[in-house]
Amino acid sequence: MPVVRKVTTSNTITKKSRITKPSIRSVRNPSAAAEMGDTNFGTLDSTKDGLLVTYDSATNKFVLSTPDEALFQSASDADIEDSFITQLEDELDFGRVQAGDIDAGSF
Repeated sequence: MPVVRKVTTSNTITKKSRITKPSIRSVRNPSAAAEMGDTNFGTLDSTKDGLLVTYDSATNKFVLSTPDEALFQSASDADIEDSFITQLEDELDFGRVQAGDIDAGSF
């Protein structure tokens, strides 16, 4: 008669070590000014043609403004003398300025 032996096994639980993946953050640099986080340009289309990029310290963002607004703002905080602005307005007749074929680009 064969001998039957009772085999005892220990209940061993093996925990798999947790593999931590390095935190990789892929950052793509903005390729246009409108993609930067500190801009408030709205929809850039032909209606924005001819506007200047200025910084609005109230919102801490770059915004688009007309050249007149930028010049007025510069004159209001005494950076540009009001007499200089008045002289420019008196002497410049933009109807007679011939700029030739100048292209400042587009959005």
